[in-house]
Amino acid sequence: MNMNRLTDEYEYNANLKMAMICRINMGIFVIVVLLNYFHIFIIDSVIYPVLLFSIGVMFLPTLFYNVFHLHSLIIRYFVLTLVVLMSGVLYSFLSYHVIIMLVFPLLVSCLYCDKKSVWYTTILGIPVMIAAHLLAFYLKIVPDEPLITLRGTIFYGILPRLLEYMAIAVVCLNMTEKVQNLIQALVHKNQELLAEQEGIITSLSQMIESQSQETGMHVKRVSEYTKILCRNLGYDDDMVWKVGMAAMMHDVGKIMVPHEILEKPGKLTKEEFDVIKKHTTYGKKMLENSPGELMQLSADIAYEHHERYDGTGYDGIKGEKIGIFSRCVSVADVFDALVSWRPYKDPWSPQEARDEILAQSGRQFDPLVVEVFDKHFDEFLEIFEKYPDSQEIIDTEAFYRD
Repeated sequence: MNMNRLTDEYEYNANLKMAMICRINMGIFVIVVLLNYFHIFIIDSVIYPVLLFSIGVMFLPTLFYNVFHLHSLIIRYFVLTLVVLMSGVLYSFLSYHVIIMLVFPLLVSCLYCDKKSVWYTTILGIPVMIAAHLLAFYLKIVPDEPLITLRGTIFYGILPRLLEYMAIAVVCLNMTEKVQNLIQALVHKNQELLAEQEGIITSLSQMIESQSQETGMHVKRVSEYTKILCRNLGYDDDMVWKVGMAAMMHDVGKIMVPHEILEKPGKLTKEEFDVIKKHTTYGKKMLENSPGELMQLSADIAYEHHERYDGTGYDGIKGEKIGIFSRCVSVADVFDALVSWRPYKDPWSPQEARDEILAQSGRQFDPLVVEVFDKHFDEFLEIFEKYPDSQEIIDTEAFYRD
């Protein structure tokens, strides 16, 4: 998980929380209007436009974030600007003594865990607060004797509120800074954990290659094929990288399978094939108790990559009960196995392998994954050519042919 992705997630969640808080306030304003309509609570007619304006402003975050799913930085600052203006107007007409009406924008800007948002709201709020006092003075809606003069408004209204406002702004900035530091520490720890898991995966994948001649660059190609599938299924770069790393572990359980069975040139007996099939369970047991998302992905893929979409695979898991990433690795693994040399078979041409995978859509493979595979087949060919098997594998092939 990188800092940008974590920041995006925080902003997305903060937008939804902002919309929810504004809906609550909007509900309160609606209740005030209804109470006045039924003559339970009487307000001056001049207040109606203020309440309607406030209801409209409070509804905008829901419109932007929940309805239209707009989460850009411009929208955030636009909403904060309107909320600051609304709070100033309400402060003038409804709650001259209630400081919360002015600091409400400051408090909600803290949701973003971003000092820039808090600074923006603070700087914008100061002239709005001053204007709110002057507007109340001009409209003669001040509540206290000292505030009926301009001098009194400045010294007994604006200056005390300015001090209170700045004190709350300092608290908000300090709180936001601490949250940012916690987020950065979390990202750093997460990166360290991913680096450790990557090292383990790299070491284990090298062990797999040394265990079986058939692998060669197989694990690398399967990883790259899987990335192509995941990327074009709509997953972000961070998840594509993780699945690509986890895919390298799909055959890690073969470390536990006797070498003479793995490298047997001829057809396997039923008993030998039963031993081979256990490598998925071995792989899961080797990885499932390791901490971290990457290792858990690896465990799931190691266990499920030989399952078939129609339920006739190793353990009978069927359809979408098979993890989507395992379904991607299944296509990648089979394609590479078909086009590569093995002790028991000659390589197929890429087109023959493509035709076979298309023919198995809905039976061995997920139709959606097969569709993506077919659409981006040229990218598979690029990977196949980019990571050929080593000369050692080619020499071994010649030995078996002779």
